[in-house]
Order: sequence, then C-alpha cells, then structure tokens
Amino acid sequence: MSDRRELLALAGAALLARVLGNPGGAWASERNVNAFNARSPESVYAALGLSAPVDSAEIVIQVPDVAENGAQVPVEVSVRLPRVQRILLIGERNLFPLLADIRLSERSQPWFEAKVKLAESSRIRVIAQADGRLFTASRSVRVIVGGCLPG
Repeated sequence: MSDRRELLALAGAALLARVLGNPGGAWASERNVNAFNARSPESVYAALGLSAPVDSAEIVIQVPDVAENGAQVPVEVSVRLPRVQRILLIGERNLFPLLADIRLSERSQPWFEAKVKLAESSRIRVIAQADGRLFTASRSVRVIVGGCLPG
C-alpha cells in the first residue's frame, strides 16, 4: 500500500512542478495575449492577423437594445454558416474590446450565450471564421450604467 501512495505522491509532485513551472499551463499557448490586451478593434484584428470580414445575415446576435447594467449584458450568438471554426466577440467601445475568442470543432454547434461587460453604449461585433473565410455582423446596445472602469 505504501508503494501506491509513494507513486501517487511522486505523480502529484511532478504535476505540481509542471504547473508551477508553466503558470498558464498548456492552455496559455492557445490564448493570444496581444489580442486580449489590444485597445481598439483594429489592433485586435492586427494581433489576430485577420483580413476584412464580409457582412453576413447568417450570424444572429441577440442582445437587448438597452442594457440597464453594463456589467451584465446578456449576449446570445448563433452562426448558421457551414464549418465554423472560430467565433470572436468584440465590444467596440470597451477599453479592451476582445471579449471572447472561441474555437470550435467542425462537429460543434456554433452557438453560445454569455454575460459581458460593456463600459458604455457600443456595438457588439461578432466575427465568424467559417470554411476559411471571415464573416461579421453587429448589433448596437445602449448602456445606462457602465460596467467597466478605465485603467
């Protein structure tokens, strides 16, 4: 029994050393820090190496026209395009506009809902990468009480 405990302790110590040696873990390599730290939609596009997307009615954004609290704005996105690989959610007037970068397998349903923070009245933009091309749609939201403080 002590051999099993020693093995588990060694495995746990090795795992802990790996996590402490790489604080972000394996997932950090997937996150584009420059894109999430970008201060404008244009710099988000540049950090992600995106070309100009095409407007599409196949991206449906459900968001309230008026949000009483910018700290909790409900957003629902569904994309009716084939072979969606990625969905980006951008709050155009936020200090840090990139709100989400979601990667999907081809078998996933391209739909999600979230509560996001908006600093002020803004457009919510969705960019979907489908079949190697970029598509976009946007909706405006009027925020009564801001959800983000600058700085």
